Amino acid sequence: MTHPVAVISDTGPLSYLHRLGHLDILHQLYRHVLVPPAVVAELNVGLRLGRDLPDVTTLDWIELRSPPAHALQGIDGLGAGETEGIALSRSLPGSLVLLDDGHARKVAASLGLHLTGTVGVLLVAKERGLLDRVGPELERLQTFGFRLAAPAWRAVLERAGETD
Repeated sequence: MTHPVAVISDTGPLSYLHRLGHLDILHQLYRHVLVPPAVVAELNVGLRLGRDLPDVTTLDWIELRSPPAHALQGIDGLGAGETEGIALSRSLPGSLVLLDDGHARKVAASLGLHLTGTVGVLLVAKERGLLDRVGPELERLQTFGFRLAAPAWRAVLERAGETD
């Protein structure tokens, strides 16, 4: 999928890319990112608690957009941000939704949605010359509590051309 109709982000990718100092990669890759209200609310809760999170309302390339009510139907067992992100993607055929949570990714895939996550964004950034190496970023992600299974870690490094 080279040119998605829209790119929608959940809280995780925004948080992790911000903490890596690479939030602008989303702007460079996709120009415009949609964020549902529940994601802004989740980020704002973290900001009020003093966490290192982006205030996406200050970024002119991020647009707050609510999913239509009908698109929320049948999405159960997920957090509010994931639910609204998937619903918004569902309402915009051809869109790309950014999700890190494993269960949310399974739900999005079962609905036939195009999806990627923080690691996928980093890989595309490297392929487009915006990052030199993905490996050090994966190591930094781990220090933030990001979990990536060893086989997936190896596959990412292989795709990035960073295996020994």
